[in-house]
Amino acid sequence: MALMSGYIRNQRLNAVKPYIKGDVLDIACGQANVLLHFGEKINNYTGIEFSETRVKELKSKYPTAEFFAKDLDEDDLMLSNKFDVILMIALIEHIYNQKHLFAQILKNLKPSGKIVITTPTPFGNDIIHRYGANLGLFSKAAADDHIVIYNKKRFQILAKDFRLSIDAYKRFQLGCNQLVVLGHQNL
Repeated sequence: MALMSGYIRNQRLNAVKPYIKGDVLDIACGQANVLLHFGEKINNYTGIEFSETRVKELKSKYPTAEFFAKDLDEDDLMLSNKFDVILMIALIEHIYNQKHLFAQILKNLKPSGKIVITTPTPFGNDIIHRYGANLGLFSKAAADDHIVIYNKKRFQILAKDFRLSIDAYKRFQLGCNQLVVLGHQNL
């Protein structure tokens, strides 16, 4: 693990903490850190991961939660639940087929639910992350895997395309990362 990766992960968790409540879908849940740190705020937790092996480990570690292995670019989520909060922490920049993913997410979002996203800013990705990865401070593989980098304007376009509203937007980590909270538009 790169020197700063744990610190950055914790900063992302702190950014999403105010939005975690009720029934939570954590897409690309990793080690299920959201459940580990904020389980008392969660009624039902569902995690999505790419790796079948990771899913098996998580099911064993957290038997009261649900975990599924999915390829987010291709697979339908096919979940029976609707969620108050759908998390995409450090994920969206790694997804090729974002239209497919958002179509799947919207099928599983409660009418009053929120989609909470963290992702690097262009400054954080193009300058800080790239130089930091070369110095061993950040994960080089993660920087190389970024497909699309969002700015606020791109989030506004995404929201409009899927008839969502931007309920909150902020930058954190000295402008290197950003958080956006999307919800259904009030018609």
